[in-house]
Order: sequence, then structure tokens, then C-alpha cells
Amino acid sequence: MSEQRIFNRDSFLDNIAKQLGRERITAPVARPNLKYNCHKEVFANKSPDELKAILVDYTETTLASQAIVTTKDKLTETLRNVCFHYCTDDGEGINPIGETIFTADNRLLDIVNPKDLAEKQHGVYIWDQSAGYEANIAVAERAKVGVVFAEQALAESGTMVLYSQAAQGRAVSLLPEASVFIVPKSNIVPRLTQATALLHQKAQNGERIPSCVNFISGPSSTADIELIKVVGVHGPVFATYIIIDDM
Repeated sequence: MSEQRIFNRDSFLDNIAKQLGRERITAPVARPNLKYNCHKEVFANKSPDELKAILVDYTETTLASQAIVTTKDKLTETLRNVCFHYCTDDGEGINPIGETIFTADNRLLDIVNPKDLAEKQHGVYIWDQSAGYEANIAVAERAKVGVVFAEQALAESGTMVLYSQAAQGRAVSLLPEASVFIVPKSNIVPRLTQATALLHQKAQNGERIPSCVNFISGPSSTADIELIKVVGVHGPVFATYIIIDDM
């Protein structure tokens, strides 16, 4: 971070040291050598296809959600079937009613045209930063489906990793009734260890870190009250993972 953007750091740290009753430490602190690295060993020997199978199994069993494996050429058809399913009361995908909001992430738009999913009563909206906050939020609130592109998927926990960015507002995956996550097979990693390692590496390289990183495992749910799991309390009720097998 640029020194010009840092204000009152020294006085803040000096005050903390004073409250702790010691001199302020200014020398770099060496990172400890961990005796055990078992967190790096989980699924370390698994191939991309094996990680994909673990992710699909966990999603469909523990998370009680849908996982679909497709290809780039069939992605539009797959998305049509999934989005139309959520936009019809009978779930048959016939005469869908409602709206679907897409991220504007070029990694997704380069392989699928969301407008191909538009029908007479099924509107398609692409997140538009230039439209401003209110316009985008209004669509996300009324949309039945939100489609996002995930940075990574964690096989161990069925978790999708989302970086907030101008082209992909947080509301796309949080406000609609159903969330659809697109992730390339090559972006499936064993667990949280690898996801955070990538963020650490970005920071070490001086790259801009996302303002928010969301780790989402299936639909919104909670079991805070008497350990009874309730789905859809504070977010999407449904979740579908679409894995692009040839990416």
C-alpha cells in the first residue's frame, strides 16, 4: 500500500505499545516454522478429476444442492435448463417467469451470452457498474436467479470462493432466491488452505486484494436454534454448482 494513503499509523501503534507497557517493536517479525503441515496434506495427491468428484459428492449429499458437470460448448444450454427450472413453479423449465441477473465478469461472458437465455417472460440482466448502486440492487432484489463466476471451489467443504469486484457485485450471489456458481475444473482446489495461500501470494506480489472475499457453501442456512437446520434464513434458498469440465 502506498505510504501516502496511510495516516496516523505511527501514533496508533505507539499508543498500543504504551498501553501494553513496552517499547514498540519496529523490526520485522519472523514467520514461525510450523512443526506440522497436515493442513497442506489433505487431498494433496488428488487429480483434478478426483477433486471434481469429491466436490460433486459433497455438494449433492452434505449440502443437499445440485452439482452439474458440463463443457464450454454446452454451458449456455446448461444455464438455460438451470435458470428456467428456478423460474417456473412446476420446475419443468417451460414458460419461465421472472428475471436472472448475471455477473459482468468477462471470463464468463467470453464463453456464454446471457441474452441467449431471454424469453418472453424471462428477463436477463447483466450487472452494470455504470448504472449505479440503486439500479443494480433493484434488479438483484427481484431476480429469481443470480449467476456468478467463482474464483475457486474447495472440494473438501463444497465451498465457492467469490471475489467482490466492479464487474461482480456482492448482491448477485446474495439477494436472488437461487444462486448459480460457475467454476472451471482447473480452479477446484482441495481446501481453504490453497484459497488463502493464493490471497497471501497476491498480497506479497503487491497486487490489489478484493474488498470482500466470500466463501459460500451451498444455500443460506443456520442451525443456531436447537441445532435444527433451517435453509434460506438470510440468503438464497437454492444453490447450483456448474463445473466446466474442459477449463
